[in-house]
Amino acid sequence: ICRFDLRKAYSHLHVEAALHLNGASATRTSAPSTASLPLRLRGLRTPVHRNRPGPLMTSLSGGGGDCTAVFVYVSCKPGTEDAFKAASLENAKNSVQEEGVARFDCVQNLDDPTKFVLVEVYKNADAPAKHKDTAHYAAWRDTVADMMAEPRKADKYSNIFPSTSAGWDVPAALGGGAPDGDKAELLAVHVFVSCKAGTEAAFTEASLNNAMNSVKEPGIARFDVLQNQADPSKFVLVEVYRNPDAPAEHKKTAHYNTWRETVADMMAADRAAIKYTNCFPAADENWKMANL
Repeated sequence: ICRFDLRKAYSHLHVEAALHLNGASATRTSAPSTASLPLRLRGLRTPVHRNRPGPLMTSLSGGGGDCTAVFVYVSCKPGTEDAFKAASLENAKNSVQEEGVARFDCVQNLDDPTKFVLVEVYKNADAPAKHKDTAHYAAWRDTVADMMAEPRKADKYSNIFPSTSAGWDVPAALGGGAPDGDKAELLAVHVFVSCKAGTEAAFTEASLNNAMNSVKEPGIARFDVLQNQADPSKFVLVEVYRNPDAPAEHKKTAHYNTWRETVADMMAADRAAIKYTNCFPAADENWKMANL
């Protein structure tokens, strides 16, 4: 039913249905504004047709995104990196046990080890506030306060792929408090994209197709697609590779090259990529996308 209503929303003949799904008024005007539509539906003009995903992918790609991913950017004072990492790992392992938290990744910049990103994925609107009420968050906040080289910054994203929290959840064992496991040397690449206005829907469609195929590659642990909540023309791709050869192997695939050619004229600026190493989770199996 969800997929049927979204397809109707893609056509302005049925804007009322999209507004109803979003909890908005279904009052029709002669020229309905897309500003009231969910971010993923803005700019969509015509029905979109694609091959039906297989059973393995249906739970990951179907429906609308139901999570908020908060990217928290941290700059530590030189010499405090290890202490910050230790405090953040303790906070993260407790945070993934919270009911409203799907993931709480911590990655460290490969070019500048004083810089970290916390990728906090929340399952509902109340979860961020509840997280900040926990004892482990308060302990982390107080512990790292004097380590900060500058105030922390945050960007909020809506999940495009995987589209439901089931595709984001850490494994049940980790979420239940089990030890993380041995450290795997993973490469996390955050690719920042700015699209031309009006191309958001086409970029989303192309990126979904690429991501759904990319996660099947043996060298890829995750391949997430997220859309900036403040500026829907901006996206981030979170690509997590298992070995140094995996990025080059990925770029040889037909699905990557199709994506690259499809989105080339949609770019408002050159794509920017930042490389990180994984701190939490440490173990490869705790990065793997659920249901795969």
